Amino acid sequence: MSEPKLKITRGDIIARGVLCHCPNCGKRGLLASWFRLGKACRSCGMDLARSAGIYSGTTSIGYVASIVFVIIPVCFLVVFKVLSVTTGVLLGIFGSFGFIVLIYPVMLCWMVMAYHVALPGELPANGGKEGRDD
Repeated sequence: MSEPKLKITRGDIIARGVLCHCPNCGKRGLLASWFRLGKACRSCGMDLARSAGIYSGTTSIGYVASIVFVIIPVCFLVVFKVLSVTTGVLLGIFGSFGFIVLIYPVMLCWMVMAYHVALPGELPANGGKEGRDD
């Protein structure tokens, strides 16, 4: 049996997620604060509670992003003697923390995107039922 025709495709979900827009309606309104998703999209009311496991995903994304964009460049700067070891360690620690805080809202949005790319039929616009207990 083939997958039913989706009104909102996986490509649409990815495009919306990259921009931190709701995967269902395409508008902004997922975040309650810098560090927290809302209970529902402020524009269309899509329930975000089923995506609660996303907080563990943001930790994984944060570790990898911090290593790639902060730790590795700082290591190269220390190896090529642009920075002292002490400065490199301090920059690595505080730079990683600051970087994660800076990109945390994006990580939240991307985890909502990943959930709905995997399960596009869960979107209300694609026939998913709000409040369904899966």
